[in-house]
Amino acid sequence: MKNLIILPTYNESKNIVKTIDLVLAQRDDLNILIIDDNSPDGTADIVKDLNNEKIFIIEREAKKGLGSAYVEGFSWSLKN
Repeated sequence: MKNLIILPTYNESKNIVKTIDLVLAQRDDLNILIIDDNSPDGTADIVKDLNNEKIFIIEREAKKGLGSAYVEGFSWSLKN
């Protein structure tokens, strides 16, 4: 996987599907890593229900913030 878009989320249920669709429509070689901070609106469940091999998700137990989400995403991308 060479092209990864990291998307931190919190309460994005109303727009996550549209956002993912718009990102993946840009190029065929893109993958998305969602880092969800335990959204109470079910954002993570919506992402998991998409069941798309180009979408990965990390579910965090609490709202830890944007900066740490990107750090965790970069770390995940280097390992994968």
